[in-house]
Amino acid sequence: MRFRLCIFVAALLVTHLVEIGIAAERTVTIHRDKWGVPHIYGATVAEGAYGLGYAQAQDRLKDIHISLRTGLGTMSEAFGKKYLEQDYIMRLCRNAELAEESWKTLPPHLKEIAENFTAGVQAYSDEHPEAVPEFAVELEPWKIQTIGRAMILRWPLGTIQDDLKNGKKREQPAQRSNQWAVSPSRSADNVAILLSDPHLTWEGLAVMYEARVHAGDLQMNGYFLIGSPVMGIGHNQHVGWALTTGGPDTSDVYEMNVRMNPLLEYEYDGKWRKCETTVFPIAVKGQTPAIRPAVYTHLGPLITPPDLKTGKAFVGASPYLEQTGLFEQFYRMAMSKNVREFYDAIGMCEFNEQNIMFADTNGDIGYVRSGATPIRPDGYDWNRPVPGSTSKTAWKGKHSIDDLVHIFNPPQGYMQNCNISPENMMVNSPLKPGDYKDYIYNVSWDTNNPRGLRTVQMLDADDSVTRDEAIAITMDVQDYFAPQWKQELELAVSAAGQEKMQDQEFARAVKAILAWDGRFTADKTATSLYKFWRIKCGQEMNLKPMIGGGHLGEEQQAQLLELLAETMAELKSKHGRWDVAWGEIHKVGREGQYFPVGGAEFRSGPKEANFSETLFDVNSREDSALPGKYVAHNGSMAMILMFFHKDGIESLTCTPWGQSGDPTSPHFMDQGQHLYSKRKMKPTWWAEEDLKKNVESTTVLKIAAAPTSNE
Repeated sequence: MRFRLCIFVAALLVTHLVEIGIAAERTVTIHRDKWGVPHIYGATVAEGAYGLGYAQAQDRLKDIHISLRTGLGTMSEAFGKKYLEQDYIMRLCRNAELAEESWKTLPPHLKEIAENFTAGVQAYSDEHPEAVPEFAVELEPWKIQTIGRAMILRWPLGTIQDDLKNGKKREQPAQRSNQWAVSPSRSADNVAILLSDPHLTWEGLAVMYEARVHAGDLQMNGYFLIGSPVMGIGHNQHVGWALTTGGPDTSDVYEMNVRMNPLLEYEYDGKWRKCETTVFPIAVKGQTPAIRPAVYTHLGPLITPPDLKTGKAFVGASPYLEQTGLFEQFYRMAMSKNVREFYDAIGMCEFNEQNIMFADTNGDIGYVRSGATPIRPDGYDWNRPVPGSTSKTAWKGKHSIDDLVHIFNPPQGYMQNCNISPENMMVNSPLKPGDYKDYIYNVSWDTNNPRGLRTVQMLDADDSVTRDEAIAITMDVQDYFAPQWKQELELAVSAAGQEKMQDQEFARAVKAILAWDGRFTADKTATSLYKFWRIKCGQEMNLKPMIGGGHLGEEQQAQLLELLAETMAELKSKHGRWDVAWGEIHKVGREGQYFPVGGAEFRSGPKEANFSETLFDVNSREDSALPGKYVAHNGSMAMILMFFHKDGIESLTCTPWGQSGDPTSPHFMDQGQHLYSKRKMKPTWWAEEDLKKNVESTTVLKIAAAPTSNE
């Protein structure tokens, strides 16, 4: 009896030790598939977070520390004064301060994730001190919260700057993306299908980290912010989501009355209030620290120096400047079991203004034009600075998600939002601007574009989308405006080109463009001529007559042909011939490893007539180290295509480079060479039985005395 009692007491003690986080050894397994992507298997959420941190450090340790420095506002300290303004903005937004402060009240289960993720990064760093960069920062769990906030602040800060420009029409932002969803009724396999294809720069915070995590109840497959356990795009066992830029107006600018008395004050409802002032000493590599002031009102920080001659100052205001619940929202998104739970999770409105599209294994699809949107008083133009010295312009709270533009299971059976107006998401879209407040619908630059037009064209014509057709839509390189431009060339030749067509080489070039199928594939030889000819036309001609399908006049038609001849001559001068293959000069790659790639994005002149961006979006620029070669640097970069079968989700991905940031790694450019260059996607092997057939390596990590939120 005594022996049994001892065993019982010992068992209770071990259980208690496990619960308080000081148990003996735990383990997590990291399988790397043949593309080097980590598949992390842990019995608990904490173990999964540890493994994810370790794997990220293996592949991108330098980038982790760059992300942390970005969020903390200390890039100048490591990389010089060119980052001074960026650091100042992070300080002005109190990014580090709010992250550290909110850590004190963060729920224990979220602390556990952050602590174990950080411990995983630290473990790899301790094992490989040679890999730790000289600009590394001290790793602390609260710091990873600065990364997500730094990423989302770009959107509201951009809106504030737009409003400061007196409400001028917004230009298309640098962040663009594709997303579309298909209901089971229009799917050949009777499943929901969802695509997420962000078009971001391939540098800095925008770069995402691909991973699969199987950790107790937390299952994640997709792309994570580097330096963070937060998955931005992807799916769990039940729900997947996609993001594109576009959303309600979340931020404003207030024009304030200010004075010195003797310190800076601002007027509010006829009374003068003291400004809160502080000074940021910002360390700058190789220089003395930069001293930058910051001034705050109860509405927000001053975003321009006060003009004491006029007694005016401008204040930026946004809910995002104070919100700190992003980590919790992402966790709730990752734990959602269906689209309704997911909808409730994004209803926290901690995520930056985005078109969010989602689907689940029940076959439901949904969409929200999401953002933390203030309830504004009527009677003011909120696209420009409004009077800030009166409570009449004060916000009246924040709109609930139900107030925002949203829809579930549209009757068309499909929808897309490639940075366009909800009115153009599908043929006969029910999402009309008149049903919402202007600042909620908020359409300016994003009325429509070639990607949105092309996606609707393809989805509306296909009432039974197959798996292969879904891939083909994702990787489509058709130029939407090619038929119009080919027709314009044909008309020009007929009206004003008889003499030029006597030149056999010119005639051959015209015939090549007219015979071209309009697809920006790497092997086509008319494509380079076509692109650079259109760019030249936009630079030197008035193309407004072409807007809406119109035609050029006879004088312009002659100029069109002359510019084609000039483009031929320039290509021959630079490349030895005018019919150079697109992939010969259009490349994807880095660090000396470059491969032909299709796709395109360019604009010259009015976008309604001369703006081309293929769905497989590849934005390139001439590389100074490779004269005559145009190297991709922006566009499709973290593609994930999801098929929601009732018994599980199948997904495919593609990225332009490779999993590793190490130039000596075989996974530095393998995806760029074998997938992206050839417009192919790889399976994610989300199911363990599929992964087993494609494992390249396996690492079992021992997690002895890893920190948890209970310690």
